[in-house]
Amino acid sequence: MNRIGRLDSVWRYPVKSMRGEAVDEVFVAYTGVMGDRVYAVRSSAAGPEFPWHTGREQEELVLCQARFKQQNRTLLPEALDAAHADALNPPYPDAESFRVAVKMADGSRYDIDDPAFLERLADYSDGQLQLVFTQKNAVDCRPLSLFSLQTLQQLEGELEMALDQRRFRANFYVDWDSAAGFYENELVNRKLRIGDRLEIMLLALDPRCKMITIDPETGETTPRLLKHVARKHDGYAGVYAVVLIEGTVRPGDQILLLEE
Repeated sequence: MNRIGRLDSVWRYPVKSMRGEAVDEVFVAYTGVMGDRVYAVRSSAAGPEFPWHTGREQEELVLCQARFKQQNRTLLPEALDAAHADALNPPYPDAESFRVAVKMADGSRYDIDDPAFLERLADYSDGQLQLVFTQKNAVDCRPLSLFSLQTLQQLEGELEMALDQRRFRANFYVDWDSAAGFYENELVNRKLRIGDRLEIMLLALDPRCKMITIDPETGETTPRLLKHVARKHDGYAGVYAVVLIEGTVRPGDQILLLEE
């Protein structure tokens, strides 16, 4: 096993398309980071392959901050030893422990299950909206996403503009020891160990969409970013991963490349 980098920060997104939160410690199950995208808004106007109401339709969503009301209960399973025993269904807390309060961009606040919350979003959708909760994570594709600081720096240089890493909405932001930008692309189909236990396989490149054009502080869009990624990098930036062995991770954890 060779060390190739370290975990710079760990992020989860309690409500799909809303702001994420950096965490100091979190359990990662086969389904992804505990507490990641456990709420989403379904739209009857969306297709069955992607049924969600997101920042693509309402840029304001990326400015909204969702917070778990019982934050500490949503980071680690209560029976951590059982979770580490490769249980297929980690013993997570009950749904009540994952309740969320949302602060909208204008400062107004809602409980996630307050009907007024969906009413607030209704003007931005042609369909009926429905709140969805799942402990299994309503991710777009794979359970984990990874993006390197080196890739961010390369894109900044190519575009000659500063980029907030939050545009890329990754779970793991990593710092490679001696690699350049887009090194993660070379690791597709390779296995990594992060920290003491977690093992993942990088499975596919991450195809980018409008979401990366939305400034996470202002909500303003920069279409040229997506156009640049499409033109210079075939539309990809970052990678998706699957979990092979569950474990707990923390910022600063070393990343090892496992032997084939």
